[in-house]
Amino acid sequence: MGEETVGEIDLLEKYGLRTLSGADLSRADLSHCDLSGADLSGANLSGADLHEANLCGANLSRTILTGVDLHEANLSGANLSGALLFGVDLCKANLSGADLPGVDLCKANLSGADLSGADLSGVDLCKANLSGANLLGVQGLASMKEEMEMLILLREQIRQEAFEFDMSHWHGEAYPDISSFESFLNTCGTTHCSAGFCQAELARRKNPLALISAEVAGSYAIPSMVQLFTSSKEEFTEHLDKLISGECPLLQR
Repeated sequence: MGEETVGEIDLLEKYGLRTLSGADLSRADLSHCDLSGADLSGANLSGADLHEANLCGANLSRTILTGVDLHEANLSGANLSGALLFGVDLCKANLSGADLPGVDLCKANLSGADLSGADLSGVDLCKANLSGANLLGVQGLASMKEEMEMLILLREQIRQEAFEFDMSHWHGEAYPDISSFESFLNTCGTTHCSAGFCQAELARRKNPLALISAEVAGSYAIPSMVQLFTSSKEEFTEHLDKLISGECPLLQR
């Protein structure tokens, strides 16, 4: 198993485990534990308390982390590929240099989190709170210039359809290369259609992220808007205008 940290040994003895990989630690109190470099791959940590835990360099691939309290935890350099992080509390957590490709961060609280240098390729950030997050050097998101260009295209499209957020305008004949998205030929009528617009536009540009989902496409293309993907039309368009005018800053990266 290699050299375990004190935290690992304590956990193995407490729960009578031979390994933490694949272990059921759901609802466990692991706050302040030193699990740096630990192999927790495939473990079930749902509902666990890991606030202020040290998980630096830990292997958390395919780990179930739904509903986990990870606020102020140290996850720098951790491997979170394939982990389930839906709705997780990562407020003020250190995720610098962490690997998060393809992770579902929908509804996650990332306010004040350090994501500098992290790999966010293909992540779903729909309705995630990124206020105050550090995204400098992050991988897997559109550049700020690319995001602004997409926001301007989105506003133009919305204005053309009188703010109806009609996705049927964004697929089909206007985007002939999106034959695989025929199921989206409908009127959503909600601000979530902004993600659908990004998906259609990325498909037109042959970006493979468009093949994953509208949420992933929207997270990549307009990360500064992800928290508003299901907001009211008024709130969405107001914030969109403020981002384009510079009254509100884009997420810095």
